[in-house]
Amino acid sequence: MILFPDTKYYWSGGAWGLGSVTGYPCAGDVSSLFGANDMDLHAEGHNGTDIAAPYGTPILAPCDMVITDVFSMDVVSTDPLFQQIKDLFGNSVWATIGDDWRVMFAHMDESPRVFEGQSVSAGMVLGYVGSTGQSTGPHLHWTLGPASNRWLARGAGNVEVLDYCEEQEAVAFTPTGSGLIVEDKHAVAIKAMQDARAALDRALAAMY
Repeated sequence: MILFPDTKYYWSGGAWGLGSVTGYPCAGDVSSLFGANDMDLHAEGHNGTDIAAPYGTPILAPCDMVITDVFSMDVVSTDPLFQQIKDLFGNSVWATIGDDWRVMFAHMDESPRVFEGQSVSAGMVLGYVGSTGQSTGPHLHWTLGPASNRWLARGAGNVEVLDYCEEQEAVAFTPTGSGLIVEDKHAVAIKAMQDARAALDRALAAMY
């Protein structure tokens, strides 16, 4: 299933060896995949995918969707849920895609540029890359899950968002300099693990 036709994920290379993204919502190297346990903040499994990009990089809607929730660090609230979400994700945008999917974009540099109830088209600016909330540097945190998972809680059907992009490509065979082409076993192994993870994600999502 392709939800994000304007997003292309190259599944090898990048600064972290996890590939890179071009197109919407922003271009950059993937710094953490869904389910990763690569830092203390992800000890229970990363609940989204991180794309590293410079401060101020525009975050563009990757498809048509309806904005349901906007959280801004500039807004003061006594609601404990509101505060918890701001503490975790900083400036963030939450939206629905059709009747089946829910998506979130987090750690924006400034207050989001959209409002609750707004219908947005692919390519519209949602906000700009930042490092608000629990973040170690400028990046976009992108989470995808079933519409039934209101706040995209961990373990309730969320999936690897990159598995729903238009293409997954990489150079699995590399030149040796001698005119021969050899198999890049590291890239092939990464792809095999990602395919297995995608199959598991989809099986779990079907339960919700």
